[in-house]
Amino acid sequence: RRAIVDRMAATYDNQVHADEQSTGVLELRRALALHASGRVLEVAAGTGRNVDYYDPSRTSELILADASEPMLQVAALKIAKRRALVGGKACVAEIKLVVCDSEALPFADGSFDTVVDSYGLCSYESPGTAVREMIRCCKPGGALLLLERGESWLPPLRLWQLYRRRKDAKRCGSVLNRDMHSLVQDSGLKVVAVTRRRFGTLQLVLLTKTNPLEAYEAKVRNATVDTRLPQQQQHSANSEGGG
Repeated sequence: RRAIVDRMAATYDNQVHADEQSTGVLELRRALALHASGRVLEVAAGTGRNVDYYDPSRTSELILADASEPMLQVAALKIAKRRALVGGKACVAEIKLVVCDSEALPFADGSFDTVVDSYGLCSYESPGTAVREMIRCCKPGGALLLLERGESWLPPLRLWQLYRRRKDAKRCGSVLNRDMHSLVQDSGLKVVAVTRRRFGTLQLVLLTKTNPLEAYEAKVRNATVDTRLPQQQQHSANSEGGG
């Protein structure tokens, strides 16, 4: 998947801009970034498509992290051009670019006030691990902001997403029907707001870190899987009950 993304870097913005404009994605990007404040980490930052929307008066530092160096090179050029055109005051004063794996972030625990991810969870090999890393890097009381593709609530569209799953993964390295509800539900975070567009295929999720990471890890460790055969499960269920 990383090789696919690297090859797309130079033309990615031109490929997606018109579609994002017509489908309301740019509006959601703006809403996502405007909720960020303090020291901000954006994972899977890509070509920096959210950079223009961060409020310089609320964002003290912005770290753009991505596994694709070619994508971040495009982001660096974009930031330099914007500063030359509109001046430093219209941009976040301190922006750093870091090449790293979102499933193994090289940052200390609780080091960011806000962690942002847009269109990253659909491309991770292990989205649960990536969410865990975002939680780890977020301060207690901090915010986790997600803009993601997800499974539609409309049955015909959900079937179409399932049909396209393998083709999309091969074409652009993305899985477009991740179960965002399960990822968020298991995160140990408090859901503040959820906005769904285009029959649920676009989801903006605002969360706060109210539970410590240890609680999430304990939940994962203590999770049990029933490995019995269906007949055994049914027999057990029929044997339960009061006398």
